[in-house]
Amino acid sequence: MKLEINGWSSKITFSATHLIPGHYKCGRLHGHDYAINATIEGDVGRDGVIMDFISIKDFLRGIASELDHRVLVPVKDPAVRVSKKRVEYISKDKEYRFPREDCALLDLEVASAEGLAEFVLKRVLEKVRFPKNVKRIEVGVDEGEGQGAWTGKDL
Repeated sequence: MKLEINGWSSKITFSATHLIPGHYKCGRLHGHDYAINATIEGDVGRDGVIMDFISIKDFLRGIASELDHRVLVPVKDPAVRVSKKRVEYISKDKEYRFPREDCALLDLEVASAEGLAEFVLKRVLEKVRFPKNVKRIEVGVDEGEGQGAWTGKDL
């Protein structure tokens, strides 16, 4: 059986800006309204549910809150330099400088929907304790309704 959490209708959303170096259009600084979605597969437990929706939704809302109204910066990108007060992003002939406090520093190479889905899944797997009956989790990050990227892991 599968549980589905729709980030749009569950209000697990955030607005942020990013860029994807080398991409002809997305290489420009731009933003999206994002939603974090999830599916959880497993067997129904003795209590009649796979897992409590509330705990996972609250955790995902916390991640969305951390990213909301921030510049999403992939710190594994060699074009990124981080200091105490500033983040610099130097990509080809463009140079961006942001106050560090306005940035979400992400352990990624690219702040794409694919990268964000991996980031969220990793955080979920590190922090959420799943009951033994849960067999798989999938996380999706939408960049606007109807377009997003998903990743998952068997537990």
